[in-house]
Amino acid sequence: MNYQYNHDYFPPAPFVDVVFVTPAEPLYTSVLPAFVDSGADGTIVPIHYLEEIQALPTVEMSIRSQWGEGRSVMLYLVDVRIGNLALPGIEVVGDEISQEIVLGRAILNRLRILLNGPKDRVEVSE
Repeated sequence: MNYQYNHDYFPPAPFVDVVFVTPAEPLYTSVLPAFVDSGADGTIVPIHYLEEIQALPTVEMSIRSQWGEGRSVMLYLVDVRIGNLALPGIEVVGDEISQEIVLGRAILNRLRILLNGPKDRVEVSE
């Protein structure tokens, strides 16, 4: 699958389209843009998307931002779809502050991703 870089950012940023699905019931989000961030440990999802599909919380934990501040968050278990690829049983952070989805290494390490900056393309495959 191929995706265009997002030019709303400077410099342009790699984004892919994702869908979050509850494992137990076929509840799912619409197709959503997600920032590809190989520097992020995990995947961060605005909480309202997780509430919309009634995702189940799994555990409360502390996270720390790149600036060193920490906060308590809930993890939620979801399946993640990127194009025709299905990634089952992914724990994601429910974010009560940001409105941006960040795909971190917990998902990225399961995929082959080529960031083709000169062509403003993200290529994703298994």
